[in-house]
Amino acid sequence: MKILWLAMDVRQLRYFISVVEAGSFTAASHRLRVAQPALSQHVLSLEKELGTRLLQREARGVRLTDSGARFIEHARIVLRELERAREAAAEAGGEISGRVAIGLPTTVTPILAAPLLEMALTSLPRVTLHLLESHSGFLREWLDSSRLDLALLFNVADADGLDLQPLVVETLHLISAPQIGPKAETVTLAQLHTFDLFLASQSHDLRNTLDDAIFLTTKRKLQVKAEIDSVSTIKQMVMSGLGYTILPSAAIQAELSKGLLSARRIVRPTLARHASIATLSRRPKTRAQQAVARLIVETTNTLIDRGIWSAKRAPIA
Repeated sequence: MKILWLAMDVRQLRYFISVVEAGSFTAASHRLRVAQPALSQHVLSLEKELGTRLLQREARGVRLTDSGARFIEHARIVLRELERAREAAAEAGGEISGRVAIGLPTTVTPILAAPLLEMALTSLPRVTLHLLESHSGFLREWLDSSRLDLALLFNVADADGLDLQPLVVETLHLISAPQIGPKAETVTLAQLHTFDLFLASQSHDLRNTLDDAIFLTTKRKLQVKAEIDSVSTIKQMVMSGLGYTILPSAAIQAELSKGLLSARRIVRPTLARHASIATLSRRPKTRAQQAVARLIVETTNTLIDRGIWSAKRAPIA
């Protein structure tokens, strides 16, 4: 009887999350192929069990209540942990399989995502990868909440609760349109405050690295023309000749090859950032997760060795 009750609880959670993601009971009913009255009854039963309303029913669909917004994150964690437990039990001794959610920073995705997926399709055919792209702040939050199995994080200052595997060291460059900028191939850190910059906001690890370095070196602040939390938009503004930005060259590899952008290495001192593969210490790692972490290292090393990713392998601790 307890087993049946557990199965029903899990189903209620799945139905509740599906309704939220679909935006309405009608859309969720079609997606799940479950009759709408039955779907509604399951969610009502869940609300009754919890003693609070999770969804506000409206003419055009549903929206989360405050209680629902808090509850759904826990519900997603419960379902993901059940999925991981099922994968761990099923994969013992057999072919590696399962689902692995990976978080990639926006500056890494252009150089790593496609090669990683291509290698995974060949070497891990029964593993499904779920890639999420954002900046390190969000990736850390998603990792902590179990939305991600692993993430690439830069310059991790607080590693409490994390297992870190050093991956690469990237140098930073001043990026401009080819027709503007200094004639020299390098620019000093002390000169950076003289350029009109398009940068991400201070919630990004790259921005924090820049702000700290420039202040420690020159006691000045960067001249930020606009804060834009979109790498693609920043690149468009710079390609238009409206200003400069600071990025690793890997983030603009395609534009560099087409002559749309130019990169000048920052020197005296060189600016660098360190990337690590991060996982939660408290969570058991499935074979699929371990295999994907190894594949990230293998893919990254191949890109570096071929000169595609202008970074250095992280030193082995």
